[in-house]
Amino acid sequence: MAAGTNAEAPISYVEAQGWMLCDGRYLRAAAYPELYAVLGGLYGERNSTADLEFRIPDYRGLFLRGFDAGAGMDPDAKRRLDPTGNNVANVVGSLQCDALQVHAHPYEITTPAGISQQGSAAGTSISSKSTGSPENPARTTLETRPKNVAVNYLIKFR
Repeated sequence: MAAGTNAEAPISYVEAQGWMLCDGRYLRAAAYPELYAVLGGLYGERNSTADLEFRIPDYRGLFLRGFDAGAGMDPDAKRRLDPTGNNVANVVGSLQCDALQVHAHPYEITTPAGISQQGSAAGTSISSKSTGSPENPARTTLETRPKNVAVNYLIKFR
């Protein structure tokens, strides 16, 4: 951003249009009853003085992945973590850590031949080997993916 520009202006404009940035903030349930009716305590709740507050999702810095909903495109759907990261749950807002798909690549080894019994030889022997899978602490699974969140992409509060 250029010096002197207001980084909050685009966010203020978006919120003035009824859209909420998914930044993990807590909101008063009484001030946002429709949004609370949809999210409830999915991302967390707390009592602040006399007001119940709920947390909106925090998707900053994460790769977003559309919720699989049984389509079979997410082979690890049944191992996703709930939005708090504490339990296994395949729901909107669930989390997956980054992982590498288990795989190996073949490569060839060329071994020069030595001198034969009948005289000099200039042959080679070729054998095939395979690379190994990633070692711990790498997380391996059925696909290679960045850390991601299952989402429905829009959140509107009014």
